[in-house]
Amino acid sequence: MPNKPVLVVRPLREKDAFLKLLDQADISFNYIPIMSIDPVSPESDDFVRATRCIDELDQFDQVIFISANAAEIGLPMIAQRWPEIPQNTGFLAVGQQTADIFSAFNYPVSYPQRQPNTEGLLQELPQLQDLTAQSVLILRGGSGRQTLGEELAKRGAQVTYAELYQRNIDAKHLVEAQKFASESSCVVVHSGELLQAMGVPADKRIPLVVPSDRIAQLAQEMGYHNVQVAQNALPSSMYEAVVQAL
Repeated sequence: MPNKPVLVVRPLREKDAFLKLLDQADISFNYIPIMSIDPVSPESDDFVRATRCIDELDQFDQVIFISANAAEIGLPMIAQRWPEIPQNTGFLAVGQQTADIFSAFNYPVSYPQRQPNTEGLLQELPQLQDLTAQSVLILRGGSGRQTLGEELAKRGAQVTYAELYQRNIDAKHLVEAQKFASESSCVVVHSGELLQAMGVPADKRIPLVVPSDRIAQLAQEMGYHNVQVAQNALPSSMYEAVVQAL
């Protein structure tokens, strides 16, 4: 393995399986979380809207948790308000990592097996193919991509968004990460937003590991010359991509 450490800039997680894999493989890494995940303030309009949506959970045919953060914040809110979840409301998660959080609540959940992302939800789940006259609630944070909601609307759904958290860039950590990038064996970014925050690299030849072709294309447009695309954003896939990049 190279002497230079891997740079990881994803938000702080209580249990980070990806970092654990790096550690178990004796791959040196520097973890500088340039983004924080902050629940919306109880005084905010977003919180009031999210609470109202959860209070009216039985009015939705499908509820989509767009990230692990959405599940970690949204599921306790649901459990507090609904001793038993509505029988006619289905829970969908964007991938296995998000779905795993449901086990603590003993809630049934469906998720895409092959692609743990928006495209996987749209392509793999039979519940989302014909949504004529159905109502769908998307639990997410910081607005984010509109692809999912727009496509669901085309399939007949009435789509409602509830913002549960904000993604905020830590300016101090960002400067530190940008400075450290040139001293790293490779840089790992888990989202397009993180990549854009990191900006154009001083050394465009530095290996970059990303979880999708979409983010790889963005990286190439920004000037990165050496982009390694993981099969998906799961810890094992990102780890394998790092090994290949090194």
